[in-house]
Amino acid sequence: MDSRLAKSFKLFFDFCIAVAVVVIVPLLFSPTSETLFLVSKERMIIYGLSFGLSFLLFGEVLGLREQNFQIGFAKRFLLPVISSFLASLLLLLLVWAVEYDFIGRFALGKIVLSTAFASYISNILVNSFFSKHPTNCLLLVSPERCQQIIEATKERAQLFNWVDSKLTQGNPQNSIQIKCKESDVDLLVIEDENSKTDFDIVQILSEGTQVIGVLDFWQKYVGCIPPSEVNQSWLTKLDLRMRNPVALKLKRVSDIIFSTFALILSAPLLLIVFFIVAIDSGFPVIFSQTRTGFLNKNFTIYKIRTMKNDAEKEGAAWASENDNRITTFGKILRKMRIDEIPQFWNVIKGDMSIVGPRPERPEFQNELVQSVPHWNTRHLVKPGITGWAQIKFKYASTMQASEQKLAYDLYYLRNLSFALDFEIILGTLRSIGKGSR
Repeated sequence: MDSRLAKSFKLFFDFCIAVAVVVIVPLLFSPTSETLFLVSKERMIIYGLSFGLSFLLFGEVLGLREQNFQIGFAKRFLLPVISSFLASLLLLLLVWAVEYDFIGRFALGKIVLSTAFASYISNILVNSFFSKHPTNCLLLVSPERCQQIIEATKERAQLFNWVDSKLTQGNPQNSIQIKCKESDVDLLVIEDENSKTDFDIVQILSEGTQVIGVLDFWQKYVGCIPPSEVNQSWLTKLDLRMRNPVALKLKRVSDIIFSTFALILSAPLLLIVFFIVAIDSGFPVIFSQTRTGFLNKNFTIYKIRTMKNDAEKEGAAWASENDNRITTFGKILRKMRIDEIPQFWNVIKGDMSIVGPRPERPEFQNELVQSVPHWNTRHLVKPGITGWAQIKFKYASTMQASEQKLAYDLYYLRNLSFALDFEIILGTLRSIGKGSR
């Protein structure tokens, strides 16, 4: 089963649950004097829809519907409680703004607990169903690719049942067809370059087996595209400078608006942070650094200084997850990503976007271009404050890690959209909440 399908089910059920609870609780389990009991049906539905959307949004930020079979039962229940509580606060404000009256505290408590409990049960049932009905997957690829795929999907191991790829003797076409039928294969993954010549795909499709190429598998089920899988044909689809000019202008306008508000709202916090940084490790509190951006053009990036003043006295070096050059207060700033706030100015200037691949330093560029295939494809879009690689991959502090990180940037380039940008922003908020970098 596709993990995205599982998440879609969770989103659908949670939305239906939240809307139903707001309608049912006031009508059946609250006194007739309750504010929500007295409103019209039309307003009741609007309040229910608003609460449902808020519950989905807060749940996404908290990671309520992430496919994690190892999460404890206590935490799994705590997440919907927090999500429904935050959504109820917005509901409370909305009802007060329209009705000039507050929802009763007991009714509000019933809405929060009922939504949380129903969502908790619903998520358990969906997880249980998908873990008991894994996708029977046959990897008809090279041993190296097979190992890569299994390793990349180990966190979702319960979603896949890997079918032994050893085929029967005889005609290759019949052998593959027999294997798919005998093992009840749901998904057949094949080499992209051999998809037209090895066997009769139409016959296998007619028997209910989905056939997918390696690249499509990486995109759909793993959310990345290894650079080793990219070919010239794939690269020809990445001229992003002219793709949908209207969408690019809308993204630019939204970047400016969002960044302006972000800088204004964070100004008081920045003043406090600047003061603490100055006391903790002296001046300057903001440092500038040259990075490589859109179409390989260098620009100056601004960040709150989180490293010691003499951090690079021996020259440029990779930043690592537990870098001893980072100051005590700098570690806190990095975990909360507060050090990135000045980059909103880079977005306003046009050097960066809110979402995009993180820009690298020119000192490392030559080595990365030489060592990592297709590295320069990252520069076909503006670099971002956050990106798909940042929410899906750990801190890249080596050449090998940079290649793995590029796999997620390639996925972003291939699937660039407002929906994906919104998903990345939600994922970033989730990471900040967890205190992860």
